[in-house]
Amino acid sequence: KTIYNYTLKTDGATVEYYLHYPDLASSFFKGIAVAVIMIFVFIALLTGSLLFLIGPVAMAVVAAVKLLNWENPVHHRQTAPWHLHEFVTVDHKRLMVIIHCDDVTTGFAARFPSKELMAKYLAFLHQVLPPSAEYIEKASNWK
Repeated sequence: KTIYNYTLKTDGATVEYYLHYPDLASSFFKGIAVAVIMIFVFIALLTGSLLFLIGPVAMAVVAAVKLLNWENPVHHRQTAPWHLHEFVTVDHKRLMVIIHCDDVTTGFAARFPSKELMAKYLAFLHQVLPPSAEYIEKASNWK
């Protein structure tokens, strides 16, 4: 599931989004990484061969270290200024509103948890977008 946080301003909108992981995901990944590193070191000590740590094991340790440093990335997008938008696509079924500048194949998609919040956003858009903006109601193929 993806979490979206929108910020509406007088000059445009921004969204930050990220994948939702449980609170224990970071600790779980770090625990796996530590366990993998400990297993490889134990096997190297048990066999008495440090050459065991060369090759595929070294690659596995690199992957484990990446897991140790794992953070959930946060992505950011920003709209163009409001006055540049010419089209608005409204998808009531998927609770989405997509604003477009001059090309309806690209735009800024806003997703909503409820119809009421979507209606408030549309009312806001009617205030900030130019009067010539065209509103289209259709099912979008936006992802």
